[in-house]
Amino acid sequence: MNITYRNELKQSDVIEIKNIIESTGFFYDYEIPVAIELVNEALIKGQEKSEYFFQFIEADSKIASYLCYGHIPCTVGSYGLYWIATHNNYRGKGMGKLILEKTHETIKNRNGRMIIAETSGTQKYISTRKFYENNGYKAEAIIKDFYQTGDDKIMYVFRF
Repeated sequence: MNITYRNELKQSDVIEIKNIIESTGFFYDYEIPVAIELVNEALIKGQEKSEYFFQFIEADSKIASYLCYGHIPCTVGSYGLYWIATHNNYRGKGMGKLILEKTHETIKNRNGRMIIAETSGTQKYISTRKFYENNGYKAEAIIKDFYQTGDDKIMYVFRF
């Protein structure tokens, strides 16, 4: 498998990102338009003016994984990891780890101090939480019943 990285956003990525998110089975239907909205906003504003940045991994010229992140306003060196998803056909092949490492490298080069990822505390997201923990993230905050009763928000932090 030939793997390449890309951080330039293309119009064709809108459909590819939607397909990736849908393939995972992790996201609710109402979350998908939010992910697409960030892509469209970045395309309209242009990458230089957008607050959202993207990283892609292509496997044999097909997008296997994508990540969306951005600088958190009113902070110095703090970034948010807004979306990370790997197409179901490529799960378990280390794509998530690779794209995360590439994003960490980029943020560090931008004088980033930390990156914050948020996820659900439900059973469904155990693998997501383990993924963050296995990649050096620490759970630093839990907001009980955030998404709905019984669904906590867990905030993970990776510090450079």
